[in-house]
Amino acid sequence: MAAETFSWTPLFGGSSSIRARVREAKFGDGYVQRVADGINTMARSRKLSFAGDAAMCDAIEAFLARQGGARWFWFTYPGAARCKVRCAEWDRSYLAAGDEVVSAAFEQVFDPGE
Repeated sequence: MAAETFSWTPLFGGSSSIRARVREAKFGDGYVQRVADGINTMARSRKLSFAGDAAMCDAIEAFLARQGGARWFWFTYPGAARCKVRCAEWDRSYLAAGDEVVSAAFEQVFDPGE
């Protein structure tokens, strides 16, 4: 099954973080040795919001639910390169009649395949 592309543009802002994956070996007298854990150790996480009407928010939620939190999909953050991400957590807020926001946490993955 070909990967899908998430085509909605997030609101300006949001947050981005990177957590390096490291293995540690602790020895006596407080000595610790650290090494990078694998070849893709710097995955980026983004917390993004998407505002729109009920139909747009329904479409975003349907897209994310179809991936089931397990399958990756393509996403391009404005001004950044396209990357593979997955989304296992999102929520929806209702601002006013017809104005809604879907907030989602996208995690970069390094799965094989196109």
